[in-house]
Amino acid sequence: MVKRPKGKNKEVDIHKRLKKKSPWYSSIIDPLHGADAKIPDETGVETGTLQLVERATVTTNSSGIAGARILTPYINNVKHAPAQVTAGSNVQYLSKDSTEVALQWGANNGTAGAWLAEAALPFEAIGGIQTITNQHRIVSACMIVQPEASLATNDGEYCLFQNAFNMESSPLYNSYVNNYKSVVIPTSSNNPCAAVKWFPVTVQDWSFKSFIRTDALDLTYDDDDAAVAPFWGLGMIYSCSEADVRIRITFVVNYEFIPKDNVMNVLDTSPSPQDAMEVDLVEQWVQDTPVAAPMPQRLAASSPSSVEPAHGENDQDTGFGMFFNVLSELAPLALGLLL
Repeated sequence: MVKRPKGKNKEVDIHKRLKKKSPWYSSIIDPLHGADAKIPDETGVETGTLQLVERATVTTNSSGIAGARILTPYINNVKHAPAQVTAGSNVQYLSKDSTEVALQWGANNGTAGAWLAEAALPFEAIGGIQTITNQHRIVSACMIVQPEASLATNDGEYCLFQNAFNMESSPLYNSYVNNYKSVVIPTSSNNPCAAVKWFPVTVQDWSFKSFIRTDALDLTYDDDDAAVAPFWGLGMIYSCSEADVRIRITFVVNYEFIPKDNVMNVLDTSPSPQDAMEVDLVEQWVQDTPVAAPMPQRLAASSPSSVEPAHGENDQDTGFGMFFNVLSELAPLALGLLL
């Protein structure tokens, strides 16, 4: 028997339940526990999944400033200075000489620059990913921030910012604070842990659906060539009146990739799910979702895990994916209108 929905916010309740049935949306909202998710669009090729989790610690300098950012989450082969031993440019940290009016990214590894790839460091796991991956794209990503300030040093704040397919290069802290949808969190709050997240964005030359080569030799923000990796900034700047305050950073990126070699029983590849309705709904849902927000300490400190529900679950064995879920939700509403 079909039950008619009750209450005044039927539409809100329906979307809330549908969100719980989308593996991709669940991965976007909680990337640390969103491994093994894929973008359910038409890719035409079997793909695999990888989750990268990298932890780091930054410390405020004598001016009370510290910062870290993902320059691009895409795997690339752009050399970084000074040694140029390991290929790849992904992460930057603020220099020890930075102030609120003179921020300088990348100087920690010997080369200073506002956003130069040569002033960036690679993800530590980049070598292993390049070994098995031909092309890849981002399914979800985030940067989790856990300040470790004591009661005596928690007078500051930190700004979480996002730049889709672009990179902020201003030397002013206020420029990041005033970025579109930036979030400022006081460390004196009861729940100072927070995360800034990657969202599926399409601009004129770039789409979140694009597969990018893992051996890209250049970074850019105005080209759709698969041989280059686009900028995609996620970052944090911490500002307080104390030096030597520790902030723990966790970088999380979930990749969907096309394998490089035809090796059996090594890569668990499978056809990428095709669910146009889920893609459309997720693109709608994320428009109203904050790009950064506080998060519970228990989630920030927990171990990585796979997304729930997994792809294929909650389909009632129909093979129609989110379309069937939508019909299941609308049927009681339609009945209520008819009776």
